[in-house]
Amino acid sequence: MYLTVENIKSLDDIISGLNTIEDEKEKEQFLYQHIEDTDFFLETLKKLNKKKIPAKAKKMEKQNLQEIQTDAYQEEEIYGVLCEKSNEEIMREYSLSDLQKMYISVYKRKPASGDTKGRIISTLRNRMYTVKRAEAFGLAGKKNE
Repeated sequence: MYLTVENIKSLDDIISGLNTIEDEKEKEQFLYQHIEDTDFFLETLKKLNKKKIPAKAKKMEKQNLQEIQTDAYQEEEIYGVLCEKSNEEIMREYSLSDLQKMYISVYKRKPASGDTKGRIISTLRNRMYTVKRAEAFGLAGKKNE
């Protein structure tokens, strides 16, 4: 058996999708839509021992993070993407590396090493909502003057 990059991306999309869903019923529905045998899939995931993953893969990941540029995206461009697309669409269209670049462009630092695509998108959305809320308060203050 050999997993292709496409297979791995599909698995990553499913796992990322599961990680972003809060409600148990929604998770079950998501699994039934994307997995042929959900019980077998979940049992297989439970067998994964993260400590047994080769150290070489971890080192390569660290090297890739060091290569990230801080000026790859403009904040307005990121907000445009967040306004136009759902989390699932963003996860499909952008790699983890791209989302990390977006995070670095906004916060000027790397995201936590364990942050998933879904977590980074959620953080960026929260930032966008906070900025919009602050702008709305600023406009409300100017109208009262």
